[in-house]
Amino acid sequence: MTSQKKRKDMEPACTWSLLSEQKAASNSQSPSSWKEFRDYQEMFRKHLKEKYLNIGAHKCYHHGKHIESRLLVVKEHGISEKTPCGIPQQDNFIDMEHVFDPDEEGSSSSQTVVLQGCAGIGKTAVVHKFMYDWAAGMVTPGRFDYLIYVNCREINSIANLSAADLITNTFQDIDGPILDVIPMYPEKLLFILDGFPELQCPVDNQEEDLSANPQEKKPVETLLCSFVRKKLFPESSLLITARPTTMKKLHSLLKQHIQAEIVWFTDAEKRAYFLSQFSGATVAMKVFYELQQNESLDIMSSLPIISWMICRVLQSQGDGDRTLMRSLQTVTDVYLFYFSKCLKTLTGISVWKGQSCLWGLCSLAADGLQNQQVLFEVSDLRRHGIGIYDMNCTFLNHFLKKVKGSASVYTFLHFSFQEFLTAVFYVLKNDSNWMFFGQVGKTWQEIFQQYGKGFSSLTIQFLFGLLHKGKGKAVETIFGRKISPGLREELLKWTEKEIKDKSSRLQIEPMDLFHCLYEIQEEEYTKGIIDDLQSIILLQPTYTKMDILAMSFCVKSSHNHLSVSLKCQHLLGFEEEERASAFIPPASALNQSSQLCNLPASRLQLLCQALCNPYCKIKDLKLCASFLPESSEVVCKYLASVLICNPNLTELDLSENPLGDTGVKYLCEGLRHSNCKVEKLDLSTCCLTDASCMELSSFLQVSQTLKELFVFANTLGDTGVQHLCEGLQHTKGILENLVLSECSLSAACCESLSQVLSSSRSLTRLLLINNKIEDLGLKLLCEGLKQPDCPLKDLALWTCHLTGECCQDLCNALYTNEYLRDLDLSDNALGDEGMQVLCEGLKQPSCKLQTLWLAECHLTDACCGALASVLSRNENLTLLDLSGNDLKDFGVQMLCDALLQPICKLQTFYIDTDHLREETFRKMEALKMSKPGITW
Repeated sequence: MTSQKKRKDMEPACTWSLLSEQKAASNSQSPSSWKEFRDYQEMFRKHLKEKYLNIGAHKCYHHGKHIESRLLVVKEHGISEKTPCGIPQQDNFIDMEHVFDPDEEGSSSSQTVVLQGCAGIGKTAVVHKFMYDWAAGMVTPGRFDYLIYVNCREINSIANLSAADLITNTFQDIDGPILDVIPMYPEKLLFILDGFPELQCPVDNQEEDLSANPQEKKPVETLLCSFVRKKLFPESSLLITARPTTMKKLHSLLKQHIQAEIVWFTDAEKRAYFLSQFSGATVAMKVFYELQQNESLDIMSSLPIISWMICRVLQSQGDGDRTLMRSLQTVTDVYLFYFSKCLKTLTGISVWKGQSCLWGLCSLAADGLQNQQVLFEVSDLRRHGIGIYDMNCTFLNHFLKKVKGSASVYTFLHFSFQEFLTAVFYVLKNDSNWMFFGQVGKTWQEIFQQYGKGFSSLTIQFLFGLLHKGKGKAVETIFGRKISPGLREELLKWTEKEIKDKSSRLQIEPMDLFHCLYEIQEEEYTKGIIDDLQSIILLQPTYTKMDILAMSFCVKSSHNHLSVSLKCQHLLGFEEEERASAFIPPASALNQSSQLCNLPASRLQLLCQALCNPYCKIKDLKLCASFLPESSEVVCKYLASVLICNPNLTELDLSENPLGDTGVKYLCEGLRHSNCKVEKLDLSTCCLTDASCMELSSFLQVSQTLKELFVFANTLGDTGVQHLCEGLQHTKGILENLVLSECSLSAACCESLSQVLSSSRSLTRLLLINNKIEDLGLKLLCEGLKQPDCPLKDLALWTCHLTGECCQDLCNALYTNEYLRDLDLSDNALGDEGMQVLCEGLKQPSCKLQTLWLAECHLTDACCGALASVLSRNENLTLLDLSGNDLKDFGVQMLCDALLQPICKLQTFYIDTDHLREETFRKMEALKMSKPGITW
């Protein structure tokens, strides 16, 4: 058995069979025995581990060890307004070391893991740490024999590559039969595609170009897509890192994968990092606490790259620079701060020479991005005015580094440096230098298409930040050139045009636009842009604290009535703050926006502060599925203060958030305030009980504006609804729409509801779907419906456990009620006898019903005569739903005959047709010919 197993193990995997056949004859170093094969295998593995163990020493900033590699698993890759998110549970974090663990059944089959994160979040650092830990034997023991690391940006500028090239490049400094040994067992291979590019070609157009042959050279984008689509090495695992802008197209390529968001620095991790960067703990903590005094900078420094830049320039600077640090508000500010401080480190050369080097770097960066190039030869640097002396100057070490293993190849310390300097290149253009390597000046459309696909790229955000009115002097001091006159106005006009042009080819994501507007920090201009939007819909699995900061800046500038909808699974970056929250003052004490600062931290604190701005005119706010249980009460206090301060807010949707009774108690303190003008309140699926109804009842009694109340899918119970009805009976308000579906109701609350129907002069819509009110409950409701001045127009009793016994009560109500227009009785066992009784009421002249829903009501042909009689006499009915019932040809033909009558005005007729005979279909076709407006 042992020999059989060995022979099976030595068989090349099917994925690699083609490559093995091609290499076997030509490779003189091919292993000739099993022992030799194992020796080579061990040698290659040892070489790779030694290579990755040395990773830490060559990183430009050493924050990797301070990141706990916590990842947030994103369950939904896309969220729509109609997608139910449910109540978010505790954030589903996973450690990087466990992402390739076997599943619950113990299977370790091929996996694809995508790590998503914004620029500077530490994607490469997390991957490098994983590689280091693998080499040290600390993660995935026995899972992978080899990790093949591919820096996607570094290979982007190469015309054509093969999978074999990527493997041999990993082992370029060792001899041996690499392509015979490494891929022999592809299930033990992990390919790491770091910095996956934003795909330029439509995904559908690439499918036929993908290759399964590891030796076939293909354009880089096609090669990478072949890996992702599992054409190449389907048995192997993939680890991909990508920015959010890349994910949209990347999702369409992926089949089954784990998507995880890299989490920003926590305060504890940030503190540990600062302590590691300064020689003394006192200095480190002084800088750390000063940073926390600047809220915007504190948020931005949760990005590891920002913390690294701040620490790097402050390690040798004085108190004056720490004071200046407090004025930094945007990411652009931080980069300018970094470059200005680096310029001050010049020794032995003039400032003019330093500025000349920086301009050369701007030109190099822009040329590189133009050609998708991140690796630069000495000749590239010289071509852009950076001489050999400059290359050896310590000044350039602040921006460039030599590529490991090469004495003459350079790259920027961080890709965001290349993006920032590219933006600087564009804003410093003038008539003499605005020749982009042979091309006459690009239009904004071309620049945005190349770098942003809208407003999404960091380069575009930097462009906005650099063109702020107050940045001109700083830019000139650092780079020795003036910002081109008129460029700012040109950009702003072009942006306005794009926002107003609905047919624009640029697909604008609101959050991307918010970041650009935040960078330029001009409230008057932002107001004009936001007012043009009218409606803002934000639907993503995750949003960060930086996103909320940018959004809040823009929202407070809205002077026109605006609708804002935010729906996500997770808001990142607030966890520690919420755990630290302690005493919460009552919302009633918060009648001024300035008092918001007395509340503990909350994930929506920044947004609520913006909403309290006197100039903010938001009228419709939707925050669906955006809170966690531990934050809900605090959020409700903030929202209460918003309701007190902002009388423009007329619609508030907090559905799918676990507010709980305590949260609603705090919220109602704002709702009851005389300044509150809310007309529509949605608290569906908010974990409410009857205790919440007491608070809502007190609100209903004083509100003079509320027209719609949604408390769908809460366990209010009969007692809770009785409390609500008490408020409605004493209300001064004008409630029109009450949604009580799935609220665990029975007949016990129906008498109270009937009293509301009798007394209210405004309630026109009542939804009681999926409540066990039964026949007795409906009998009680009908007492209110029978009142001649009951204004109810829409009554939904779908799945309310009704039988035919209730139909007489409904019939009696229809005799006197002239207001009811829409009646939904679907999924109730009315039966034929009940339907026949109900039809007597439907035939009455007083009945003005227009839509009748009777799906799945246990009906047969036996009731079709009575229904046909209704259709022959009732000129008001325009929709009839009989789907899900056991109607045969005879019954359907009777109904068709009735529909042919001139008095019948039915326009929509739902019925199951799968089982009908051809004769019935002919009658239905004849009906369509006679009344072409009818739909089935």
